[in-house]
Amino acid sequence: MYKTIKNSPIVLLFVKFIFTGIVLSIFYKQLSKLSLIEFQDIEIKNPIPFGLAILLAFINQFLEYQKWNITLRFITETKNKIQSFLAGVLTGFLTPNLIGNFIGRMYYYPRKKRPQIIALTFVSNGAQFIASIYFGLVSLAWLGQKQLNIPSFDFIFSSIGIGLLLIGYFFFEKLPISITKWKTKIIPLLSNTKEFRLQVLVLSVIRYLIFSLQYFFLFQGFGVPFSFELLGWIWQIYFWSTLAPSLWMGKLVIRESIALWVLTPIIGHPEIILFTSISLWILNHGILALIAIPFFKKQVEC
Repeated sequence: MYKTIKNSPIVLLFVKFIFTGIVLSIFYKQLSKLSLIEFQDIEIKNPIPFGLAILLAFINQFLEYQKWNITLRFITETKNKIQSFLAGVLTGFLTPNLIGNFIGRMYYYPRKKRPQIIALTFVSNGAQFIASIYFGLVSLAWLGQKQLNIPSFDFIFSSIGIGLLLIGYFFFEKLPISITKWKTKIIPLLSNTKEFRLQVLVLSVIRYLIFSLQYFFLFQGFGVPFSFELLGWIWQIYFWSTLAPSLWMGKLVIRESIALWVLTPIIGHPEIILFTSISLWILNHGILALIAIPFFKKQVEC
C-alpha cells in the first residue's frame, strides 16, 4: 500500500505523457491534412462579432481578477493585488488548466499567509472546474456525442451530476480524508468559507459564459454560420479538455485537438477550427502572459 501511494505521482506522470503523446499524434495527423492555401484563405468575414470577442477578453480577465480580489479580502490582504495577479497569470500559463496560478501569487505575501492563499486559490480553481463540468453535462444532455456513441439524455442526470459536484465543493472539508497535514493545516482555513465559495462560483460561471461566447464570436467572425448548437459543442470542447490530463501551458494543443475532434464532423473547415482555437488562446492567455513577465519576482522574505 505504501509503495502504491509513493509511486502514484510517477504513474500519473506516465499517464499524462502517454495521453499527451496520443493527442500530439492525432493533432499532427489532423494538421497534415491541411494545406497552407487553406490557412491563407482564412479572413475576418464578420468584424462585429470578432471585435466583441476581443472586448470579452478584457471582461474575462477582469472577472478572474475579481476572484483574486475576493480571495485577498477574505484573508485581509490589500497590497500587491495587481502585481500578484499578473505573476499568477504567468505561472498559471505554464501549468495545465492554469492550476499553478497560486505559485506566482503567493510570493508577494508573507509566509504565514501562503497556506491561505494556496487553499483559497484551489477553491477558486475548483469553482471554474465545476462550471466547465456543469455546462459540459448540459451539452451532453442536449446534443449527445455521436463519436463516443453517447445519446442525448434527460437533463435530470445532468442535475444529479452537478448536485454531487456542488455537495463536494461546499462540504469537501467534511469528507473522510486521511491526510494528516490536510486535516491539521488546511481544514481550519476552510471551515468558514461558504460565502467565499459561493462568490467565486458565481463569478466562475459568469466567466465561463464569457469565454464560451468569445469562442462563439470568433467562429462567427471567421464566417461559420450562426447556430445555437455551436455554443453547446463549444461547451463540450471545454468539458473534454478539462477532464483530459496535460503537461503544459493551459492545455495548448490538447484543447485544439479536442476542438478538431468535436467540431470537424459538425461544421467542417478544420483550418478555421484550429485558427479560431489558437486565436482564443492568444487573446486570453498568450498576450496577458507576456505582459505578466516583469511581475514575476523572487520569494518575499518574511
